[in-house]
Amino acid sequence: MKHSGVADVKKSVSNTRTERGIMIGILKVLFGVVFGLVLLVPAAIVLGVIGLPAVVILAVLAVPVLVVLAVVGLPILLLLIAAAAVLGVVFAVLGAVLSVGALMFKLLLFVVLPVLAVAWLIKHFATRQRHEAV
Repeated sequence: MKHSGVADVKKSVSNTRTERGIMIGILKVLFGVVFGLVLLVPAAIVLGVIGLPAVVILAVLAVPVLVVLAVVGLPILLLLIAAAAVLGVVFAVLGAVLSVGALMFKLLLFVVLPVLAVAWLIKHFATRQRHEAV
């Protein structure tokens, strides 16, 4: 049984719209990742440049409080561990967000986009040859 050309054209138009929607979605994700990295990298720099000296200044200002707490009986080691944990969590979360963003950007740039471009080219030339044959 032979199919009519009209059904094939409608099918290819529908597929083209679907593929276009997928490509637009991927471009939106790519833009979101790039935009997120543009916002997070300066935040990491500011946190590293301003945050660490601020913590050092606060630690120097807190020395009298630490002395009083040591006299009362609270070990300074617990305070140092708590401060280190807070700093570790801040920089670990920031580093994790940046690394996930960079990973998504690399995957989109080097894997997904080339594969989709090749698939689109194959689909484009296959439909062109089919339409020229009709």
